[in-house]
Amino acid sequence: MFHEIPANLNCAYLKRHLIGKARDWFEVIGSSFVTGMTTDFAQLKQALTNSFPVIRNKSELEAEFYSLHQVRSQAPSDSVYKLLKIQKILNFEMTEEKLLNHIIMRLSPQVMDYVEVRNPTTKAELLQLVEKYEDQHGDKETP
Repeated sequence: MFHEIPANLNCAYLKRHLIGKARDWFEVIGSSFVTGMTTDFAQLKQALTNSFPVIRNKSELEAEFYSLHQVRSQAPSDSVYKLLKIQKILNFEMTEEKLLNHIIMRLSPQVMDYVEVRNPTTKAELLQLVEKYEDQHGDKETP
């Protein structure tokens, strides 16, 4: 059986049960939501939910991030965008250099060669190179 927490103690109870990054977030940002009103809990809960979205299929996304390779029928830019999207959803903490290397190694050999020679150092440069490759090769699919 659950016991209802008094409205005036909701925020204090929540704070005591936060750990890791969520607790750090509360100390820096979340405490501004606690001003003593009962409506603060709803605002705090919403801000916390927005800052730490639930990833329901995290293990599947992680597996896809590490196993995904560009396939013949897939535009190189689609492959790059998909990997960037997964990385953003999972909020992997990795250097931009490591992320770029991870993505480049998963492109088709022709695209990989084209991109590696030009040595992109940012995600924007990588995307520009991939799109330039697609433009030079007529269609958006690799040969």
